[in-house]
Amino acid sequence: MSPIGSIDVSSLVRNPEMLPGLNKAPASDADSLVQSLGASAASSPAAGASAAAGAKPASFSSMLENAVQDVNSKMQAADVEKGKLLTGETSNVHQAMIAVQESSVAFSLMVEVRNKLVDSYQELMRMQV
Repeated sequence: MSPIGSIDVSSLVRNPEMLPGLNKAPASDADSLVQSLGASAASSPAAGASAAAGAKPASFSSMLENAVQDVNSKMQAADVEKGKLLTGETSNVHQAMIAVQESSVAFSLMVEVRNKLVDSYQELMRMQV
């Protein structure tokens, strides 16, 4: 698990070939996540208020960038917790394990969403106009 914490997540989004052992199995959970993100963004009160006020809604790229930064911050927090546990600054093993698992799940979800986006892009490129 420690190699995951040392990877810069934003570079993985730009260079997916950095993960040679990545399992390309279809992820139905990624489908539901992308659909729920779209539905929650459209139905949130803040989105409705900003649309009513004439404010420009957040772009798709900024949403993805925020998600990548969130995953990166979770991974850094997990590294800090692991470091504290290894140096003896804390004896709270539970908190360290929760942080590591949270960052691992967030990273896996981000990779699956990226896979789904790449598959969608490839499918669009295969369409005949």
